[in-house]
Amino acid sequence: MADSWNRDIQSIREAILSLKEQLRDTQPRDRLDYVSAIMQCIQFMKQSNIGWASLLTNPQMANQLDEEALKDIFSKFRKMAIERIESDVDCIDRYMINLVPRDADANSLA
Repeated sequence: MADSWNRDIQSIREAILSLKEQLRDTQPRDRLDYVSAIMQCIQFMKQSNIGWASLLTNPQMANQLDEEALKDIFSKFRKMAIERIESDVDCIDRYMINLVPRDADANSLA
């Protein structure tokens, strides 16, 4: 099992690094490209969260992480979560409030 895990996690690591380079080089040309690039970021974050949740809810795997490792992982996740919360609130404030004009509600009921 250890050899399989190590091969799989190395493969995942390489794919993540490749995606990182791809995202750094991405230069969207239009609205559709921006939507596609944003979705690519969301898909990565989704898969990353699924992977972490899977690892941490597996007692055999989670037990292999000592308190220092968990402390470090928590510190990183807390920082990312706070940054994500701040980003979400900023985007809501800047782009989503009044995204749908109030008149649209009245027209949809007609």
